[in-house]
Amino acid sequence: MDHKENYTAPAEEQELTEEELQEFMASYKKELARIYKMASAKKAFMARQKLPNLKMALEECDQDMRKDIDELKHKYGIHY
Repeated sequence: MDHKENYTAPAEEQELTEEELQEFMASYKKELARIYKMASAKKAFMARQKLPNLKMALEECDQDMRKDIDELKHKYGIHY
């Protein structure tokens, strides 16, 4: 007996309808935009505070943003 005949793909591997895919991508893009906006606001706030170690703080902010984006990509199963 061929096991492939009875195989059901996990939900994340099943094909989405065009509408579902559009909703999925819209949700991903909305969350991604939120991450970018929050990072931008955080950087602007830090710049206004004239921190003595501003460059290091901005780099840390970028690292946090990249981490958040990686988590989001993992959540949505997006690989690029």
